[in-house]
Amino acid sequence: MLQDFVVKLKINSPVVRDALLDGCAYVVRFEKKHPEEPTEPLSWFSQERCRRRIAAATALDEQLIAGYQVVDVPVEIADAVASTIAEVIAEEMDALVCDTHDKRPRGLILRRAAGLMEALVALDGGVQREVMPFDRFTVTRP
Repeated sequence: MLQDFVVKLKINSPVVRDALLDGCAYVVRFEKKHPEEPTEPLSWFSQERCRRRIAAATALDEQLIAGYQVVDVPVEIADAVASTIAEVIAEEMDALVCDTHDKRPRGLILRRAAGLMEALVALDGGVQREVMPFDRFTVTRP
């Protein structure tokens, strides 16, 4: 079901591109940790799901490496990609707080973090639009 949905995401900086590449690598590493089908019949693990997520991460990775300005982020891996973007935002904020000697320009750190946050919000909004269909009742309620 989720594998059929994608979110169009504009790549607004090299930092965002790198964070998305890291997210793709994370998905592949995570899914490859489970190479065998478990013996428990009710396990959460599915080999087909692993293959789909690896294929989705690889397709996104190829778009990023090719330099696309707008990429298709599959909703099925959007959570892992969003987590990676959030981690990079946290690293930028840590750099801002911990740099007591002003070695790096604060404006540059804030600009990178803002670009990452913009991408994170756009990704989250796109996922919500794709997964939660338009409901007139909730829009027209006072």
